[in-house]
Amino acid sequence: MNLRLGICIAALLASGSALAEKPVNIAFLPGQVGIPFYSTMQCGAQKAAKEFNVALSWNGPPDWDIALQQPFIDAALQLHPAAVVLAPTDGNALITQVAELEKQGTPVITVDAPLNKPVETQSIQSNHYLGGVAAAKAMAEVAGASGTFLAVGMRPGLPDIDARVKGFTDTFKKEYPQAKLLPVIYPETSSTKAAQQVAAALQANPDLKGVYVTHSAAATGASSAIMEAGKRGTVKLISFDGDPQEIRDLKDGIYDALIIQQPYQMGYQSVKLAAELARKQINKAQVPHDNLLPFVIATQKNINDPAVRQYFYQTSCKS
Repeated sequence: MNLRLGICIAALLASGSALAEKPVNIAFLPGQVGIPFYSTMQCGAQKAAKEFNVALSWNGPPDWDIALQQPFIDAALQLHPAAVVLAPTDGNALITQVAELEKQGTPVITVDAPLNKPVETQSIQSNHYLGGVAAAKAMAEVAGASGTFLAVGMRPGLPDIDARVKGFTDTFKKEYPQAKLLPVIYPETSSTKAAQQVAAALQANPDLKGVYVTHSAAATGASSAIMEAGKRGTVKLISFDGDPQEIRDLKDGIYDALIIQQPYQMGYQSVKLAAELARKQINKAQVPHDNLLPFVIATQKNINDPAVRQYFYQTSCKS
């Protein structure tokens, strides 16, 4: 009798486990595809999807533009996913849509960039302001606390990038008041435009000592402008992100430091949380809204340290 009871209990537990592990559909909407930052995020998302039995869709635009991203969002929502992970390319435009999804019972987790109103269940992103602070201190260390410096944003009105700029400029104004900060330039995601703008700044300011770039696309343009001007090593260059080309350029002395984020963890943690929320395994009310991930500072001195190398961005999940 005890054996039969045990078998019955085991069968019921197995059935319950199978039901609990029924695949859940999660729509992941990156801000941009085809760049190492989001490729690395996709690797983390796919790892979590495999571990937590998630049917994951991944679709996004080739450029950081709400007009390009919105059709992907609309198409994903037509399939009625159990949860949504979204990298919002416009902090204002998507507030109403996300708030409506949350009202309907579909949890939304934002990654990389936040919304301008905290209507999503959780926002997983870097501590962008502190990244800018770290960049300022790293710049002062390699270029000195006086002279002329330039910060490169993306476009005004993006909370994450603006915070990276503000952390840098606030720190210089407070801790290095003898330095001169040029007006922030905004090349959007165009490497060509960034190269042109940085080249113009170099020509107009022969005493330019350092350039700080807030994202990898502009960093490519900034580095090429500095190289073409024959200022390699003279004009210090610090950038956010850890793309493979940036890592190679750091080794070659083109960059002086990189502020590396954790996109893999953004992808992994967001899909894990989305699956738990969809399965009602955790109470949404108990989920903290802000999940700020730390960053890693890579320099020529620590670039071969495994503790640093593990955060370098990938172009493929096989790499």
